[in-house]
Amino acid sequence: MTDDEFFESQFPEAGRLLRDLRAKDQEFDRICRDYKEVFAELAVPPRSQSVLQMRYLADLAESLSDLRSSIDGRLQAHGLDSESVRNKDLEV
Repeated sequence: MTDDEFFESQFPEAGRLLRDLRAKDQEFDRICRDYKEVFAELAVPPRSQSVLQMRYLADLAESLSDLRSSIDGRLQAHGLDSESVRNKDLEV
């Protein structure tokens, strides 16, 4: 799956805007790359059920939520309404 396909699946109404913002803004591009990386890490089945592993996964989930909020905020600041940004539930 390409970056564009991944972000289209996560932010269906914002594909073009995401591409434009990522091309123009290095910080936003880094946030998007981090989002994709954390998302992929959460998609991997846990290696154990240890307390440390579960805490690590909880921390990843919190990071993913924070990154998504940052992306959503930037999209809304550039004219995409919150209904369009949030029309895809966060899935792992």
